Formats: sequence, structure tokens, C-alpha cells
Amino acid sequence: MADTSVGPVPKPSKTEEEVLAAFDSVPLFMKSLPEEENQDPTLSALQSLIYEGTPDEIAQNFKEQGNEYYVGKRYREAVGFYTQGVDAKPTDKPLLEALLCNRAACNLELQNYGSVLRDCSKALTLNPKSSKAYYRSSLALLSLGRHEEALDSCDRCLSYDPNNSGVKSARDRILKEKEEVERKEREKQERIRKEEDEKSTLKMALRQRNFVIFNKPGGSISPVSPRFDPEDPTGATLILPVFFLYPQYATSDVISDFIEDTTFAAHIEAMFPPQSPPPEWDKEGEYLAGNLVVYAPTYRKRLLKVGKKMTLRDVCNAAKAAQGQPTDGLELKDGCLSFVVMPKAPNSILNGHSARSGAQTSWYHVRKGLDSDSEPVVCATSTVLGISLLNNILTWWGTDHVKQSLFPEFAHLAYRGSVTWKYLPTLTLFAKMSTITNKIVRTANAPKTPPDETETSVAQALIDLENNVPELKNELRALQISAAREVDVRGGKTAIVIFVPVPQLKAFHTVQQRLTRELEKKFSDRHVVFIAQRRMLRKPTRNSRVKQKRPRSRTLTSVHEKILEDLVFPTEIVGKRTRVSVDGSKLLKVFLDAKDATSLEYKLDSFSSVYRRLTGKDVVFEFPVVSQE
Repeated sequence: MADTSVGPVPKPSKTEEEVLAAFDSVPLFMKSLPEEENQDPTLSALQSLIYEGTPDEIAQNFKEQGNEYYVGKRYREAVGFYTQGVDAKPTDKPLLEALLCNRAACNLELQNYGSVLRDCSKALTLNPKSSKAYYRSSLALLSLGRHEEALDSCDRCLSYDPNNSGVKSARDRILKEKEEVERKEREKQERIRKEEDEKSTLKMALRQRNFVIFNKPGGSISPVSPRFDPEDPTGATLILPVFFLYPQYATSDVISDFIEDTTFAAHIEAMFPPQSPPPEWDKEGEYLAGNLVVYAPTYRKRLLKVGKKMTLRDVCNAAKAAQGQPTDGLELKDGCLSFVVMPKAPNSILNGHSARSGAQTSWYHVRKGLDSDSEPVVCATSTVLGISLLNNILTWWGTDHVKQSLFPEFAHLAYRGSVTWKYLPTLTLFAKMSTITNKIVRTANAPKTPPDETETSVAQALIDLENNVPELKNELRALQISAAREVDVRGGKTAIVIFVPVPQLKAFHTVQQRLTRELEKKFSDRHVVFIAQRRMLRKPTRNSRVKQKRPRSRTLTSVHEKILEDLVFPTEIVGKRTRVSVDGSKLLKVFLDAKDATSLEYKLDSFSSVYRRLTGKDVVFEFPVVSQE
């Protein structure tokens, strides 16, 4: 039977959580203030009570609130309450001292050590025997690595409070860390002293062996350098990296560990054994152990023939200048020695002809080149470089980015510690690569890796345009790129993004339209865009070392806006609109000047793909619809 009772319906019972939540809405029982603005008069009246009373009462109130937040480890909020208590300017000195020490404790947890020291200094001004101020000062000074001052703070406190266990514990910790720092510093100084002694001893040993040393101003990045043989108990035997140059084929090998007491014949036999096939580059099959002669060029342009049983030490002694003659010796360039290796030819030195191949070896011209930097001599079958040019190959090779790009491969040989650099380019190719690498300048925000295939192709294309297009020659001569990369575009196409240094951006803009057309002809089916290599700076934080204000042009937003402008140059951006989808993702719509629609519409997909690759943001480029009357 249906319930037909008449009367008021009883209210549903509330849970315990609902009852407590209802109490939280009552101003008198609130645990925290609401974040949104509240016009409740009761709440406003209670808030006004905070600032009513004497300065000491107000400061005491703020201190108690700060203590509650400190216990809850909400240190930033606690600092705010302690600061309001200090700003109330209480007349009670112990109260002000407590506020300062408590604020110092919060800042100690927040690692604001400068604020800790300032507050403790003020507290000690009020009370020179404030143990808490000394204790927290010592901890802040310890964190800053100022151990002597930290110990002084502990000693001052213990002079009148010798039983303070916290200060004693801090002092023991400071002493332990101070001893550890001093130990590491002693080890560092000892290591530096040993390194200096080793360098001095090595330098003296090199001078005793009559080496003429040439060092780069910026230092060497060679993976190997002269050193003493660790297996020699006397510590007097040197190990040096040695170049074997084969000018007949413009090739070289590097022996990273050439012990000065080993003979040249031992290395030649290990590298060119008679039973093994000749190297790939030896077209005539002449480079065999019993058919090779080693020559040592000296600083004074002398050419010494190295005997089979001669060691490196013997060659050093033979290269020494005679008494009364100017100083002479083997050249040690960038920490490496260089020797020329050629096949035997009975008539080659006298007549300039090879007995086996009949090709002109031009040794007469090579010997002549010892007195002047002659041009390379073109032979019937190969290119032969003047010895003086060969001696300078380490100088040419010394440019860091050239070295890294041209000699990336090492092939380890079977005998002890030797390394071979393959495919040393000819002088013509080397000059060509040097020109290409000069066209690429690595700015602060550019990759630090050697130029890759894309960057090399772009640099070579710019050089070709400079040489073949007269109207672009003057403008392109001074222009350089900092990087280049390929970006995949929808439809299986590819776009080439060329990054240019910011100071050269205006110069690129003057020729960009013509330059883009010419490059897109060279790189068929690929779109070309130019973007300045800008650098973004992080927003400075409290712990940042650099306190300088960040320029607006280095912010993330500014750099992304500049990338948009660079992408569509010389077209102007006439409007932007950001759409936010339900899932929170954003889509940026960029409206371009409609007058350039015909010439630019085919590249809009490339612009979107490049911008997404560089910034991680989605963008759509459109042309506004122009109404026709």
C-alpha cells in the first residue's frame, strides 16, 4: 500500500565530511582564507582583527601563524608571516629576535643563504648571545663553502654556551668537510705539479733530440701527443706520433705510438708486408717492404735518407746541424713528425723517372721545392706535392673544424698501438674542402658537430653561385651559413632549412628572393627557407648565477615569432589567431598578405612542417579572402 502520510519531508542526514565542509565555510572555523574574493562581512571583520592591537600583539600574531606554516613545511608562506611581523616593528627585542631567527630558519630550508646571514646579523645586533643566530649562520656559511667563518661562528657561540649540542654537531661537520676540501685541494695541486714537471721533462727531452717545435696558439686537438714510454723503467724513451706521407698518391698513414728506439724498417714491414696484397691506393703495386725508401725533411729544407736499420733517435741525431751552422732538426708540428715514403727507383733521384712505371716522379722539382714553396707538380699518372708543402700539411690540417670533418675515421693496424688515417685528400680537394668549411661558421646556438652532407652541399651551392652568377658575386662573397638541415614535408617532399648568423640576416634579405630561386633550381623538388640562428635564454631563477635581466628578444615567445617572420619573408604577416581544441591543444593560424598568394601558396605546407619541427607547435598559413565588388 502506498505511503499517504502528510507532513514535512525530513531532511536527509549529512555525512561527517559534509558537516566539516560546512564548518569550513563559516569564517570563525575557517582553516585558510578562500582564494577568490569574498564579500562576507564577518570574514572581513575577522581579518581586520589581525591588524588591530599594539605592534607587539600584531607581531606575536604573525609569529604564531608563521610557526604553524613552518611546522607544515610551507616555508615560503612562513617567511611571509615572519616578514609581516618584522614590519610591524615590535618594541619587544626578544620577539623581534625570534622573528628574525625564525625567518632565517625558513630561508635556510629554501637555500637563500644570503638572507639567512642578513637576518642572523640583525638578530646578533639585538642579542650578541643569540645561539640560534650563530647556529644558523654557521650552517649557511658551511653551505657557501666559507669554512673559516663558519667555525668562527661556532666558536663564538660555544664561548658562552659550551653545552649547545647543535652547535657542537655543526662544528664537527664543518671540520670534517673543511678537511675533505683541503685534502682535495692538496691532491689537485700535487697533480698540477706533477703535470708541470712531466711537461717540463718532456720539453727538455724534445730539445735534446733537436726537434724544432711548432705549436698552434690555440693548442692541439690531436688525439695523440709525444710522451714517455710507460714500459721503460728508466722513463727516458719517447713515444711520438709519426706521419708517413705518400706524395705519389696524396695519401698518408699515422703511427700513433712510434717508439724512438724502434727502426723504420720494422714499421714498414708491418705496414707493407711482401706476402700481402698492396694497399688499395697503390695502383702500381710498388709499395712493398723491400721496395721503399724513407726520407726525413728538416727545418732547414734538407732531405735525409733514412737507412733500414736507423731508429727514430738515430734520425734525430742525423738531423742536427753541423757545428757553426744554423739550428736544424726534424720539425715537430702539432705534436707530430712527418716522413716521406717513396718506392725505390734507381734513376728517379738523378733523372726524375720511375724505373717500374716510367712515370715522371719529379724528384728534381721536389728537391728544388725544398728551397721555396713550389706549386704542386702534375705527373703523368699522379699528383706529386712539393716536400715543403708536405711539411706544412699539419698547418693546413690544424683548423679544428677541417680536421674533424676530413679525418673522422681511424683504422687500427695489427702492430702495437698504430693508427692509420685513411683517404688523406689531394691538395686540390683539401683546398676545396677548406673553402667549403670557411662558408660555414658555427654560432653560439649552432651544432658543434662537423658539417654534414646537407650543410656541405648548401655551402658548395653558394660557392658555385658566387662564381657563376656575376650579379650575386659581391653579395654572396661575405655571406656565411651556420647550419642546414632537411625537414620532411607532406606529400613525400623535403624542405631545406638554412640557418644564417643573425648579424648577416639583413644581407641575406637583400638577395633572398633571387637566392631562393637559384638554390631551388639546384636542389630540385626541395623548397628552401632561410632562418636566423637565434639563441633563447632561460628565465632567470632565484638560484641562477647570472642575475642580468633577460632581453625580451631572447625569450621563447619572441624567438618563435621571429621564426614565423623569417619563414615567410618577404611576405608580411597581416594577422594571427589561436584556436584551442577541447583536449587543450592549440592551433595557430597565420594570415599572410593576399598579394603574394600566387607566388607563395605552393610552399605553405613546407612552412608548417618547418615551424613544427623547430618549435613543436602546429601552425596553418592562410591568405585572407578578399571580397570582390
